[in-house]
Amino acid sequence: MSDGWPWPWLRARARRLRHAALPADIRARLDRLRAGGRLSPRREPLAAARFVVLDLETTGPRLDRDRLIALGAVAVCQGGVRHDDAFTAVLRQPVPSAVDNILVHRIGGQRQVGGADPVAALTDFLEYRGTSPAVAFRAEFDAAVLARELELQLGLRLPGAMLDVAVLLPALFPGTQNDSLDEWVRHFRLVPIGRHDALADAYTTAQLLLVVLAAAQRGGARSVGDLLALQRDQRWLGRRR
Repeated sequence: MSDGWPWPWLRARARRLRHAALPADIRARLDRLRAGGRLSPRREPLAAARFVVLDLETTGPRLDRDRLIALGAVAVCQGGVRHDDAFTAVLRQPVPSAVDNILVHRIGGQRQVGGADPVAALTDFLEYRGTSPAVAFRAEFDAAVLARELELQLGLRLPGAMLDVAVLLPALFPGTQNDSLDEWVRHFRLVPIGRHDALADAYTTAQLLLVVLAAAQRGGARSVGDLLALQRDQRWLGRRR
């Protein structure tokens, strides 16, 4: 296997050992999350669902090796972006990322080496997310990086499927030539609050999610499961650019 694990049971054993080595308070918090029930929002009505829209800043574009530097997230529910329901964290790095990388996300070396303990920050994020479905733009990258960090730091799998706004928008607005986040923002005349900042990009994606939700409901979608089915069909048809 490309990730270096020849047998799945070895990977599962490594996760169990990592989880067992966590501080007792972290294990207790994660156990409480698991006791709260499985992540199963598929039947939840779109009008009532709370979505957690997230974005990551990393040390580079390689999802199989680059580290997670920052995580930003904001909630969308009841037809709006909840500015009072947001999350942001810069995770402590052993060494700062390269200068070219810092010029992109503008998180300097001092902030990186002085960031939050990754174990605590990721636990905080899981508590913030709860059972809400996660959403991102180009979600395959965010999902892969976040899954790897959760496995390495907490010995956990990433719970639940992630909705991808970059897949849903072409499904709901066929015939457009938009591809990037910036192109979709200009198409709908949205006003971003910044770029290449995890929380700012999460907020921009959240605005696009509002567009997705309105269009999906006009088209007859009623539940989170309907959105997941639309996303699955769009990927199967190969229409995501």
